[in-house]
This record gives sequence, structure tokens and C-alpha cells, in this order.
Amino acid sequence: MAVLEKIRVKLGILISILIAIALLSFIIDPNTLGSTLQSMSKENNVGQMGGKSITYREFFTAVEQNTSLMQALSGGSANTEQAQNQVRDMTWNQFFNQRVFFPKIKAAGFSVEDEEMVALLQGENPSPIIAQQRMFVGENGLFSPDAVKEFVSQMDLDETGVSRRYWDYLKEQVYTQQMYSKYISALRNSSTLSAAQIEKAVSEGNITRDVDFFMLPVSFGVDSSLQVTAAEVSKYYNDRKELFTQKANRDIEYVMFEVVPSTEDIAAAKEKFDGLYEQFKVADNLKNFVALNSDRRWDDTFYSKEELSRRTAAFADYAFGAPAAASAIDSTAEAFTAVRVAERKMLPDSVSFSYAMFPAAEQARADSLMAEVRKNGFSAEMMSPGWQTLASLAANGMDVFGEVFEMKPGEVRLVSIDEYQMLALLKVEQATKPKEKVQLAFLRTNITPSEDTYRDYQMKAADLADRSNGAYDKFAAIVKEEALPVIPMQHVTIETRRLGVVENARGVIHWVFDRGTKEGSVSDVITVDNKYYFVAAVTKTRKEGRVPLEEVKDNIVTELIGQKKVEKLAAEAAEKISGGESLEALAEKFSTTVNHRDGIAFNAIDMSLDPAFVGAVAAAPQGKVSGPVKGQLGVYFFEVKNVAEGEYYTEADVLNRNTQKTYSIAQQLPEIIMKEADVKDYRAKFY
Repeated sequence: MAVLEKIRVKLGILISILIAIALLSFIIDPNTLGSTLQSMSKENNVGQMGGKSITYREFFTAVEQNTSLMQALSGGSANTEQAQNQVRDMTWNQFFNQRVFFPKIKAAGFSVEDEEMVALLQGENPSPIIAQQRMFVGENGLFSPDAVKEFVSQMDLDETGVSRRYWDYLKEQVYTQQMYSKYISALRNSSTLSAAQIEKAVSEGNITRDVDFFMLPVSFGVDSSLQVTAAEVSKYYNDRKELFTQKANRDIEYVMFEVVPSTEDIAAAKEKFDGLYEQFKVADNLKNFVALNSDRRWDDTFYSKEELSRRTAAFADYAFGAPAAASAIDSTAEAFTAVRVAERKMLPDSVSFSYAMFPAAEQARADSLMAEVRKNGFSAEMMSPGWQTLASLAANGMDVFGEVFEMKPGEVRLVSIDEYQMLALLKVEQATKPKEKVQLAFLRTNITPSEDTYRDYQMKAADLADRSNGAYDKFAAIVKEEALPVIPMQHVTIETRRLGVVENARGVIHWVFDRGTKEGSVSDVITVDNKYYFVAAVTKTRKEGRVPLEEVKDNIVTELIGQKKVEKLAAEAAEKISGGESLEALAEKFSTTVNHRDGIAFNAIDMSLDPAFVGAVAAAPQGKVSGPVKGQLGVYFFEVKNVAEGEYYTEADVLNRNTQKTYSIAQQLPEIIMKEADVKDYRAKFY
């Protein structure tokens, strides 16, 4: 346990316990990993990689091991939905590395040898993952290989086994980071430009054209002369197969009954609060009174007038105004609240301090260091988190150091942190000017729905579900007749989490994609967060694969009609010109005006210009009217007025553009790798 406690103390709240997620986030998009859902009959599989299934049992076991390690290192729990999702993503990435990425990159000739790993773990220039661990910092405040060796030599003394698992975890992350580093480096080195290519790119980048032009836009109205045949639609559809694929999805409608306090609930909360309020104004022991009667826990924070004003102006007026027994009552939709001043102090807004931590049993060592700091003013064993406010201390899990706000600059103090059986040596380096602050006792009574209110809402939802009897036609008739707020949602996938204002509606989504749920089905009452009652209906089901032609036919027809409009407009414009006219004469003939644009460059990225227009300008001779050029939304006529060659686009710009291109390619490679490895993610079936 002593070794484990040392890990926690040294690492503090700043430890990056999810290194794997951060490591892979730059190249592996979690949304991409969940790209393909099929084979729903494989009930016990959470995924597939390289043709091999990942069973729920093995994935669950790995998640539990990672969760246990993270909880042990942080000293807390991982019970929130966000924390659990992070651990699951980390576990999924581990499976991906072991089953897909590592075998592929090893086959390409990349590896991390034993000697290399030793240097990365214990060498003078270690992996950043090792170097950033505070427990491996020596007395001079720098990374110490000896500290690593000491930890490794003692880790098996930890009977919990956490130290060994932590070390194995670090080694895995170092190995993974090194493999990815080599992979990315190889990608960058493979994307090189020859001297001729660089010279050509610099030349093209320095040529700009000043252009006079006008565009004839296509009409957005209906043109009965333009027709699209079934054969044209079919050809467009078949020529662009990759554009018409989809994951399994559903269209749904749902009615959501949100449980909110009734008028009677509000009145009952007010009556309760009023009775407590009179006692609150005269209570002697405010901390005990709050603990026994308030829905808000005791708050040790000291607030300035400015801070209170930003929260509730009435509380600031009370706390820093004329003396009163208690503040006025603040009433919101959520609660009734009042405060009393518990204590006043002169405190700074922020403090810069340094600290050192010791187990309670090492009192003599702590006293020795305190004497050294008082004598010399500093010690290499002291660590500094920089400037901190009380709020930032709490946010970083360092609120045990709150005593520094009551110390003077230069003061050194040894304090006992009983809840952790630790000693903290604190020294205040600098502090802002103290100002008056107050500690408040908060009396709060939450306005919550009663059991009767919950029952009323549940009965409303149950009535809709019962009368629908699983049939959509009945559901639709009821919601129409009773004007219930039915909410439609299209293309819901199994990964969907949010429905409207409800962040985690996984229970509804699991029903929508249940094997027994068919098109036209209506659910029973589904409870979410003990606050929302859903009755949902599936109005359309779509399988994974190619989108049926009928579903995209109208969009294809619209696209083809648009193309034909441009073709027709170009042909009509060509018939009206006789050749030899000036651009101004043409513009007058078409009842439009000439525009001007300076500095058009072929390799520039300008989303305001039609790519077809830019390409035509780059190839056109100077001083000659060109057109009609077919663009995306119309046809162009133009004349290049001037061609200039500058020196602002350099070799560095070319190389930078190439680097950006390489990075873009690297972002796409994981999807390609996963497609080749037949990676399928079924986790959403279970979580």
C-alpha cells in the first residue's frame, strides 16, 4: 500500500491516466472505428478485426482490468458515463493495436527492439510518457533514471499488484507511441518532392492573373424542356456507388414525457423551506444545521463581492451590505435558497506556492526539509503548480492545499492531511493583494417531483403505449387526436446517444435496434434517467449497405437537371455570340455587368471561386475573351487583363503545403487499414 500511495501522491491529479486515448486520437477517430455494423445475429461479439471476433466476455474482462487500474491510480471511481466510455475506447484501441496495427507495421519491417525499450524507459532521454510522470523526478526536479529503477525494484512489494500493472501499462504506452512515431515518420519521409516539382510549384504559385468576368446563373425554376431518363439516373447511381452507402439506420417518432414538479410539489417545497428559513436565521451551529437540513452541502469556499455578484446579486448585497439575520430568499425553478455569513476573512484571489508531500510516518524528513527551506528559501524537492485560485485548486484535486491562501508570502508551513495520512510542506512564493471575502452557509430546498407526480407522468406514458398496442397506425392516430408533441428523427444509427435534450437515451436506441423491433413497431414505456418516459415508434428501417435507388432517385434527378441546365445555358450563350465582341459588349448583350478580380492563382485555395472558372483562367491567354465556361451554378465569360509573376510564394510554402497534404493522407489511412482488416464495431449493442 505504501508503494501505491507513493504513486498517487507523486502523480497527483495531473496524471494522464488515459494516455492511450490521447496517443491515438490524432490518427484514429472513434467515430470511424464505429463505422460498420452488421451481423447482428452474433449476439456475443462486440466487434471483429482481421476476420477474428472479439467476444463480449474478453472485451468486458479487458475493460474491467483497465477500469480497476485507473481507479487504483486515481484513488477514485470511474462510474460516470463519460469515464466508462473513455475506458472502453482505450480498450478498443488496445485490441486494434494488437490485432491490426502492430502486425501490419511489423510486416512492413518496423519494430521496437529490447535495447530501444530500455533506453525509452530508463535512459537519459526517455519517452515523454515516462518523463512526464512526477514519481520519476529526482531531487533536482528533473527526470531521474535512478527513480525509475528504484520504482521497478520495489513495485513487487505492493501486495495489491497495482504497481506492477501500472508499470506494464506504462511500457505498453511507450511501445505503442514509438511504433506510431515510426509509422508517421515513414509516411512523412515517403512524401517527398523532387527539385523539379518544387521549382514548378513555386513558379505556378507566383503567377497571378487579374480578370474581368461575368457569370450567367442558371435558373432555379422548373424547365419542362429538360428531362432525365431512367437510364441516366441508373448510370449516375451505378457510377458513384461509394456515394450511396449507409450504415443500418432507422427513422423514428417518439413522445417524451418529462417529469417536472407540479404546482403542489412547488407549494410543498416552499412550505418546507419557509419553516427551515426561520430556524436558519437563528441557528448557532450553521455547519450542523446545513448538514441536517440543506439540499446543498457545506461549502468551504470564501467568496469576494465580485464573485457573488456574478452568481446571485442579492446574496452579494446581503453579504457585503447592512447586517441582516439572513439573505432574502432566492427562488428559481429548481430550488429555494438563502444564505448566512459564516465567516469573514481577508484573502488573496490567487497564490503562487510550492509544496512537497510526505507520508505521515516521515515526520523527521519533513521537518528537515522545512528547516532547509526556511534557511535557504528553496529546495529542489519542492514542486510548484504556479499561480492558483481556490477554484483551480478544487478543479485540479489540490484543494488540500487551500491553507496557502491564509499564509503570507515567504511563509513556510507543515500541515497534516489526515484524510490521506500525509504531510504537506507548503511555501507561499507570491500572492495578490488580500480583499474581504465571506464564507457562506447555504440553505437550499430543491423543488422535486413527488411520487404522485412521477406516477401521473408514468400513467400518461403507459396509457399511450397501451392504447397503441405496438402498432404505429394506432400510435399516429392517438398523438394526432390528442395533439401530443410527437418528435420525428431520421437516420438514427445504433451509435446514437442523444435524443433531443436527453443526452443518454441508449435505452431507447437499444429498443429501436432490437431484433424483435420491426418497421411499424411501437415500444412500451422506456424510462431514461428516472426523469423521462419515452414511447417510441419505428417508421422506417434501412439495412447496412447500398442505399436503394428509389430513396435517392429524386436527389439524382435534381443533380442531373442542374447539369443539363448548365449545358443548355452554355449552348444558348454560345449561339448568341458572333465572335470578336468585347467582354463589355457581351455583358450588355446578356443584360449583365462586368466584374473584376485581382490575383487569381491556380494553386490558391479560395472557396469563393468556382474551381472550373479558376482552371479556365489559368489556361487562358491574356487579352482574349474566353467563354462560355461551364461552372457549377452557371456559365462564365472572362478576359485575362494582366499576368504577374511575383516572388512571395517560396520553397518553404511548397514544402508546408506538401506536409499538410501528407497529414491529410495520414488521417485517412486508419479508415483504409480498418477496411482492409474488416474491422467492425458492435459495441453499441451492449453499451
